[in-house]
Amino acid sequence: MTIVTASAPGKVVLSGEYAVLDGAPAISMAINRRAVVTLAPAGERGAAVTSVGLGGRNETTLLDCVARALKFTDADKYSITLNTSEFVDDASGVKLGIGSSAALTVALVMALASVMGEETDVGAVAAIAHRDFQNGAGSGVDIATSAAGGLLEFLKGKPGISKFAWPKGLKFALLWSGVAASTRDRVDRLAVNGTMPSRARLSEEATKWARAWAAGDADKLIEDCRNYITALVSFSVDHDLGIFEAGHDDLAKDALADGLAYKPCGAGGGDVGIVLATDSARLSAFVTRAKTAGFKQLDIELDSNGVQLARESD
Repeated sequence: MTIVTASAPGKVVLSGEYAVLDGAPAISMAINRRAVVTLAPAGERGAAVTSVGLGGRNETTLLDCVARALKFTDADKYSITLNTSEFVDDASGVKLGIGSSAALTVALVMALASVMGEETDVGAVAAIAHRDFQNGAGSGVDIATSAAGGLLEFLKGKPGISKFAWPKGLKFALLWSGVAASTRDRVDRLAVNGTMPSRARLSEEATKWARAWAAGDADKLIEDCRNYITALVSFSVDHDLGIFEAGHDDLAKDALADGLAYKPCGAGGGDVGIVLATDSARLSAFVTRAKTAGFKQLDIELDSNGVQLARESD
């Protein structure tokens, strides 16, 4: 009996949130929190789907979407375990907002394609399945990051990605607000709130900051990040998105006063944020203040590996 295990990393969007929907580049990094899918022959107890981590929410819906994208019809022959336990806070069970559904989709595609015995473009199929799961919403940056791993630039609707090395001298910490946020709710709100001039400015600043990531100059990155944050604040206010809610606003102001840069990641309004620095002592002091304000530092690093597959014979 062969047991197949596939895993894929979560993600943190560093820049280009919302603007990526308008064709601007997004910079995203894969992180060392992984969704794991295990397939084993059903055996005497029959087929089953077991979800670990996120309480079983939508596990069969996502599986159905992936099966449709792959034209996989043998789910009843397997016991399938979907493990996203690394994507929730251990103490509260609240999701962290680091790309669990995308990582799980990518891992599912890899695992099911493996037992089908077919060569598959995992990222492309996962993007189709995830759009189906999200009713057509999203840019696809989360899927691309989970499939490829590393630090990358993504452009919606364009094939391929650009991967970068982490900039020398640039230090970071990821901080969790303790508040779960819905990307879909904010994207829907953006769709009904019209378009203000700040939307175009956000795309311009996202493009400039993407160039800074490609160049890899840590000081320039932090300088351009401050400009990007200013544009993101205006965009959030103009479109009533609340991106800097749940304490992100106070941390952004604190960082600016101390020569650092802090911003929420992705849709904002909760979930995680990132602080960027070139000075370790200032970074440490900032994290201490953030913890006092109720944030939690996440033990997370960049994961250079994308989706991975393993087979084990019992």
